[in-house]
Amino acid sequence: MKTALYIIVDVSGSMNEMGKIHLQRNLCRYAAQLRLIDQEKYSDLDIRFYQWAQNISEIALQSDGDIPALNVEGSSNLCVLSAVLSQHLNDTGRSMVLILSDGNFSNSDIVSFQNQLSTFPDLIIRTVAVGADADLMKLKKISTTNTVYLSENIASAIDSTIFGSYEPLAAPVSTAQILQSEPAESEEPEEDWDA
Repeated sequence: MKTALYIIVDVSGSMNEMGKIHLQRNLCRYAAQLRLIDQEKYSDLDIRFYQWAQNISEIALQSDGDIPALNVEGSSNLCVLSAVLSQHLNDTGRSMVLILSDGNFSNSDIVSFQNQLSTFPDLIIRTVAVGADADLMKLKKISTTNTVYLSENIASAIDSTIFGSYEPLAAPVSTAQILQSEPAESEEPEEDWDA
């Protein structure tokens, strides 16, 4: 059975700055070539690319399998994204999503996005920060594990989305909690090398 990974690419106006749209395309190119890089590991992977701004539409690969040039337009709308994800989840159940963005969206949209998608426990969202001006805190908030990956760690982001833990990461409450969870070290008798 094929594992579907949905890569959603932010093509809003802010992606036109500092060459971010070109970085987006190269990140997608890398993801599209994963099956060629490690055929055994990614043989069951079906990656689908979508561009996202005011609307969401699937990116049709070129005849040679390359990602076409991405066109920048409008602003990224989290309400549209949550509506599309909600509809998709109602149709398929569990979904794995990787969002490539600079996180340039309003805090009120983030709260609405979190509230709507908190009702879908089978949704896995990881985010990848694109651009030096990416808002890591906002991207962290739309990830289901409260983590964000830098663009140079796209391979880790993809692997984490597909193979990783689906539980949100929780920091230990205190150092004492860490020490309690470690097994006690037993001392072994030292050998006498001079004997």
